[in-house]
Amino acid sequence: MNGTIGVRGVDANIDIPVNEALQHLDMIFALRAEAQKGPFGIYGEIIYIGLSDVAEVPGLINNIHEQVDLTLVDTALSWRLVNQPRWSLDFAAGTHYSNVYERLTLNGDRAAIFQASEQFVANIGDDLVARLNNDISHSEFLAGLKGTIEADIISQIDKHDSLHRHERNPRIPIAPLGGRIEEDVARVVEDLMLAKEAALRARIDALRLKGAARRAAVQRIVSAAEAQITGHVAATLDEKLHQSISRQDDWFDPYVGLRTRYNFNKTLYTAVRGEIGGFGVGADLMWEVEGVLGINLTRSIFSEIGYRALGGNFEDKGFRFDVVMHGPQITTGITF
Repeated sequence: MNGTIGVRGVDANIDIPVNEALQHLDMIFALRAEAQKGPFGIYGEIIYIGLSDVAEVPGLINNIHEQVDLTLVDTALSWRLVNQPRWSLDFAAGTHYSNVYERLTLNGDRAAIFQASEQFVANIGDDLVARLNNDISHSEFLAGLKGTIEADIISQIDKHDSLHRHERNPRIPIAPLGGRIEEDVARVVEDLMLAKEAALRARIDALRLKGAARRAAVQRIVSAAEAQITGHVAATLDEKLHQSISRQDDWFDPYVGLRTRYNFNKTLYTAVRGEIGGFGVGADLMWEVEGVLGINLTRSIFSEIGYRALGGNFEDKGFRFDVVMHGPQITTGITF
């Protein structure tokens, strides 16, 4: 598989050889059926591929587990244009259905998460006191909060950029579902701290103190609340860094194509088919080419070896799938 898979504006470079795919293969299933009466034919095929991978990520995330389920369904009607003793040519019109399910499971390091939360709350404490005393403006407090989140939490999520390096060049064809995890964490921690600041301000204002008495109360209440805030920050991080992120995308690609077969003799034959479609209905462009060399083992059993390539460039709702899948295939079938 080669190409690009993207989600929410973050792209992964897909370059997965056959041997790499086989190492991460959980299941593969393929079935094809075709019927013909006179010049009219009907065709159907389903292919399912299940892949998974595990990767270590130093930092607040211990490791990740990835899963991809790819289902392809092809249905078509055909009409025989040429029917000669040795060769035939069919015109086909049909549709490809593609379904891609992806899941990324994050497994956080709870001890590291709590340690990072303690450090963060300790570092933000002085800014929180200053804000409650009106010594700094809301914008100054917000700038300090963002900087401390970046220094104490975001930088620790993926210490050595291992997660993003892996997602930019994954070992299975999966979009970088964790590509914006730092942004998501920064947002929820920021929202949590702003809510804590508002709650503490309401509590202090209810005391109706002024001057030195108010400042002493602010310091005392913030110091007493630090342990609770640490627990809430740790719980928030734990929830965000122990989660499964998944999405499912599917689309239909109408297509037209030609299929031809040439019989060398009663035993050996070759067959080629080509299709082009999409036309902006699903993918902007979808294409497929297949060539096989076949042998009739008996009157009803045949076997084929060939090569096949399928490509498309679908993009919708923040999801991009611009991938070419290609490789050798072996088919065994029964005619009746």
